[in-house]
Amino acid sequence: MPNIIAHRGASGSAPENTLAAIRQAARDRAGWIEIDVNISRDGIPVLHHDDDLERCSDGTGLVIEKTLSELQALDSGSWFAPAFAGEPVATLQECLDLCSELSLGINLEIKPCSGWEIPTTERIAEVINRAPRLPPILISSFSHIALLEAKKRLPTLPRGALYLVAPPDWPQLIDELSAETMHLHANSLLTRDAVAAFHQRKLGVFCYTVNTVEAAEHLFDLGVDGVFTNYPGTLQQHFSS
Repeated sequence: MPNIIAHRGASGSAPENTLAAIRQAARDRAGWIEIDVNISRDGIPVLHHDDDLERCSDGTGLVIEKTLSELQALDSGSWFAPAFAGEPVATLQECLDLCSELSLGINLEIKPCSGWEIPTTERIAEVINRAPRLPPILISSFSHIALLEAKKRLPTLPRGALYLVAPPDWPQLIDELSAETMHLHANSLLTRDAVAAFHQRKLGVFCYTVNTVEAAEHLFDLGVDGVFTNYPGTLQQHFSS
């Protein structure tokens, strides 16, 4: 993974987790995007962060309660700006196809509803395993259950353990997951010693969500390998200049 990853696509410039945000990330010269994946009532993996629809669409209720056709009838862009009116909910397959076309890697975060960790991961794995072409993919999740299921169903894809703050037993958890990266909140009291300890275990260290050059510089100074940002264009311009 590169040192700058577009969080939910270029979500500071386009509605998060949409194809529009992914296209904007490519225009902003992001090499990778991060997306959130849940499933519809009929088991189709779709890009959406929240369990419910209210914040990022004109719909109501839970994503898991709606069929794909119901989800794709929603407007997922107007909440962000009128220019994005009518932007539909994207499927994981559409995301894979677009990222392959744009040469973008994907940090795919599994975002299951509580109790749906295994079926959500199963449906995601089915789409990935039957895809005719794939961009580079890393699987991450806050759900230990989902990551263990991904380890079983997508054994060749790397995994990232996702936490607000690294738990005291992180070495054991990392070993159980066979994780290759550690993803932590940018305000998780990271120190150089903590980053060094992760690196000693051969873990890449990535922080979310980092939207200023100053915050990114501080984290890179601590030894962090990369940051997730809503504004990849701003950080790319600064760090590539």
